[in-house]
Amino acid sequence: LDESTETKPAFPFIALIASGGHTDLVLVKDHGDIKRIGSTRDDAVGEAFDKVARLLGLPYPGGPEIESIAKNGDPESIEFPRPMIDSKDFAFSFSGLKTSVLTYTKNNDNYVDNRNNIAASFQQAAFDVLVKKSLDAVSKYDAKSLLVTGGVAANQKLKSMFANNTPSNVSLHIPPLSLATDNATYIATAAYFLKDTLALDPTNNREDIIKLEPDPSLEVTN
Repeated sequence: LDESTETKPAFPFIALIASGGHTDLVLVKDHGDIKRIGSTRDDAVGEAFDKVARLLGLPYPGGPEIESIAKNGDPESIEFPRPMIDSKDFAFSFSGLKTSVLTYTKNNDNYVDNRNNIAASFQQAAFDVLVKKSLDAVSKYDAKSLLVTGGVAANQKLKSMFANNTPSNVSLHIPPLSLATDNATYIATAAYFLKDTLALDPTNNREDIIKLEPDPSLEVTN
């Protein structure tokens, strides 16, 4: 996979958004024609990485830390579950995988000495699910391209798994590390193409297309 390529994903494509706040699969038929086909029911995959890193005494953010020590571990040494990998849909769940790691650490007093294997096995389990469901979505919707994005997409292990498993007739697109966590770029790009979509049809009612649904996490008082 050449990250320097400037080729664009061909429509329709499947996008995997994997970060600390999201684990979503999205079907993109065109700019403005976007449908989420699956998401996590609990923890996002990046959130699970952060929590497992904390269990292992690693600093935040956990993703790079897990990736680093996993390079020196055996991904087949511990059989952690692959939640919902055969669920026949595109939903995700990583809370149970995180709990399995917690249970392992509680049942093994010397787990600190085995952190590399724990990290490698956890990472493999999480990525097996991401890769399988993403490629299942590509197959179901006859997608021409697969886009893998979000902070977790910076993980070299995940990149290699997608590169080795994506069918040759499907183009794989993963942003470079400099853009993998750049939310401002995501938002600006989406706005750019939304502008073009609206301009194509001057009869479009902007209020019908752009919906603001504020949902503050903190109570708002006057």
